[in-house]
Amino acid sequence: MTLQRALNVVGVIAVLALVLTAAVAAGVVPPPGAFMGAPDNGDYERTEVTITNNCSQVLGTVDVRIADTYQQKYTGLSNTTSLANGSGMLFTYEEPAEHTYVMREMDFPLDIVFIGADGRINAIESAPAPGPNENGENIQRTGQAQYILEVPRGWMASHGIHVGHRVDIDRSDRR
Repeated sequence: MTLQRALNVVGVIAVLALVLTAAVAAGVVPPPGAFMGAPDNGDYERTEVTITNNCSQVLGTVDVRIADTYQQKYTGLSNTTSLANGSGMLFTYEEPAEHTYVMREMDFPLDIVFIGADGRINAIESAPAPGPNENGENIQRTGQAQYILEVPRGWMASHGIHVGHRVDIDRSDRR
């Protein structure tokens, strides 16, 4: 390889690195570390959400892990073997939008709750765990939301929680 050709290759690599760095900084692509496995449960902030009916009666509370980074959202509950009653995961977004959630590598079924910017439940979708030899990518639930709450399947119905009920997120109690 000639010196000129080697310099051209180095220049192309430098430009690609610069473009990738700019794309990561702009949030267009996730950082490389986002693909390096699941975050440890200790890496999640936690808080409590309270669900009330239209008369402000508390129907249930959930202790949640907060998924607010790309890696946490991508991994979700995939590396969790079960959820205790009254626990779950809350996915947060800057703006309301349509979101599709999959049951990738899940070991148990979920209720996936789509919550609007106003704190009201827009939809509650039940999702089964993948069967043997399935990865869960084909089990998808879509809804309009700024927040998505995942709890064990049947938890919402067992607490009498429906579309239109309010979800209050305790922002002061992040731990």
